[in-house]
Amino acid sequence: MTSLIKWILILFGLISVIANIVIVCLYSGRLPKCSSKPHHVFKGKHNERSGMFADLSAEEYLQVRDYMSNQKDLNISVNAFTKPSGNFLFLIDVLLPMKADALGYLDNNKPKPVREATAMVFYGTLGYIKEYVVGPLPNPIYHRDVTVKRYKEELPINARTVTIGEYALIFKFINEEVFTKLGKIVKESFDVSKEKTLNGFEGMPRGVKSGERQTWISFFRDLSGMYIHPVGLEVLINHESTNASLWSVKRLLYNGQYFDSVEDLIKQYDAGTVTKIVYKPVQNYASLKPRSKPTGLSPQQFYAQGKRFSVKNNHVMYLEWSFAFGLSSLTGMRVFDIRFKGERIVYELSVQEAMSVYGSITPGMILTKFLDSSIGIGRFAHELVRGVDCPYAATYIDTFRYIDVSAPHRFRNSICIFEHNTGRPLRRHFSDFFSNSYGGMVNSALVFRTITAIGNYDYLWDFIFYQSGSVEAKVHATGYISSSFNVDGNLKYGHQVAENTIGNIHTHFIHFKVDLDVLGKCEQYI
Repeated sequence: MTSLIKWILILFGLISVIANIVIVCLYSGRLPKCSSKPHHVFKGKHNERSGMFADLSAEEYLQVRDYMSNQKDLNISVNAFTKPSGNFLFLIDVLLPMKADALGYLDNNKPKPVREATAMVFYGTLGYIKEYVVGPLPNPIYHRDVTVKRYKEELPINARTVTIGEYALIFKFINEEVFTKLGKIVKESFDVSKEKTLNGFEGMPRGVKSGERQTWISFFRDLSGMYIHPVGLEVLINHESTNASLWSVKRLLYNGQYFDSVEDLIKQYDAGTVTKIVYKPVQNYASLKPRSKPTGLSPQQFYAQGKRFSVKNNHVMYLEWSFAFGLSSLTGMRVFDIRFKGERIVYELSVQEAMSVYGSITPGMILTKFLDSSIGIGRFAHELVRGVDCPYAATYIDTFRYIDVSAPHRFRNSICIFEHNTGRPLRRHFSDFFSNSYGGMVNSALVFRTITAIGNYDYLWDFIFYQSGSVEAKVHATGYISSSFNVDGNLKYGHQVAENTIGNIHTHFIHFKVDLDVLGKCEQYI
């Protein structure tokens, strides 16, 4: 009997082991099931007062535009193709309140600052630029000239950026005064015809002396990613006058050789004293089309129990964080009134400037210093692509801007906000001395992002809010390099990246503004 009981127990034990192995195998591959219902409870409420930092709405832009255009004494056009000789309403943007007034409203129940806009007008008929304050919004009834107050002097018309109307005239001028006259040369050298053209890329600044407006334009093949397909032709045009009929071609560079005029190049080309560029087709190595079949979807992130952040109007709440946000056409994204655990630590965190300085032996890159705010950083914040620019499950926000247009433009999904697992623990420790123990904390952060594509470069701008109470301002550059045609001596200023292409040496400078208010009102840092 004892032996029988013993064997029964052994058999029962074997069955139990086998059953447990089967159960483990069946369930070990299954992911834990999580409730799809949001579990996070926000401790605070959205701050409606953050609206004073909000960008202008489409309706407010239209109100300012219509008010300014109705002032007969200003004689302003709102046509985006206004010629440089006309008066053009170039820019409308929100005028942020003075900090003291904003804090009085936020913290001390003082009156709400008057909502106003700033308007920039290019007076081609008078030869200067004016900046106005327009208000109050909605339904403006006044405007005042603040040009001298802000810039300490009157602004000459040649200090303006190039508008769409001026670009249209530049393209027309180049076609008539350069390509039409150089028909034989551009056909033999670059295969240019009525069907095939070249793309121009301008250098900056437009001169070395105050008042100059002379621009070197380098030409590239009309391919996607044209920036690394230079052809070896550069042209200097003088467009100082607001009257396009007075513009002229000052110099040309063809295959590393300078010419004083179009006629000079034609004469020497026909005489055989020029080293000619012989056209040949090239593979478009700059294309962003996949060169191999995609391997499938990449890893995805999702919110198993709902999002732990909330966006209402221009105000964001995330765990212990809250802040207001906006997007300036000129300087890019910015956030205000950043609070952690209810206490303000930053009054303003914003992008101010993106600058790049180049070196080369060719004129298109010799003097080039791009100051992106001069043409607008936030102006080029376009729609973000789900799953590439931002996670699929991110929250996307539309923006409106009025710069070099006839009416406010809507940019769909141009801001994204998402919580992101950084892939490493915020803090962890494993102990195997004296005792065995482990402690770890998941490291996730909220990312506030825009991407600005300014010419060849795409800048990814991130403000990142960590659970530790720290904030990070981060920028990543992608897109294309600026390049020039490979001529004698150019390798001193870059590296050869293709048969006739030099990637030019350059340096990036990124400027942020941080106005810290830790334990009281403090100074700002740029």
